[in-house]
Amino acid sequence: MAKLLLVRHAERPDIPVNTVGNEVLLTNKGKVDTRNFARIISDPVISIQSSPIGRCLQTAEIIAEVVGFEREGIVSNRDLGDPGFIISDGAAAWDHWQEKGHESVNEYLLSGSEQWDGFKDLDHAVKNFDTTIRKHLSVQSEGMHIWITHDTVLATYASRILPSRLKISQWPQYLDFISVDVNNGDVVYKYVNQGTDG
Repeated sequence: MAKLLLVRHAERPDIPVNTVGNEVLLTNKGKVDTRNFARIISDPVISIQSSPIGRCLQTAEIIAEVVGFEREGIVSNRDLGDPGFIISDGAAAWDHWQEKGHESVNEYLLSGSEQWDGFKDLDHAVKNFDTTIRKHLSVQSEGMHIWITHDTVLATYASRILPSRLKISQWPQYLDFISVDVNNGDVVYKYVNQGTDG
């Protein structure tokens, strides 16, 4: 059985006001939490991909070290961040965070249907990203694949691929994830959020 975990990176400090925060790295607690997370992975890890942003790469590298995956084998993937598969124009998208605030943008990512400048058509983008995941799993049919991303990417994908849209209270926290299992052609999605399975 092939399984992919799309995981939010581990704990980071607060992002400075009015910045995107790409330079913000993991806290010491985030590093410890990542080690603990990696220790519970029981299936053999056969691929790791990561957003190119430092805190995601740190998370990926720690997981690789714990599970015995070659660090050089980690693939940098801009669909997972910088800018992520949901963004068409980073500067235009950032304007929405500046003008509307994080909560409004987060609500839009979870369930908005209108088209905002700087963002791709989210439902269409999620379908394309899901197709990419399924193709990846069909090529390597056994083992665990781990993709490290950001809350916005994980939330958008989970909310729009699951049968019911996520509520803002289900926004992904550090190291929350959605698993995608493919077994004999059947695909099962499971969102794990602060100990809540859904």
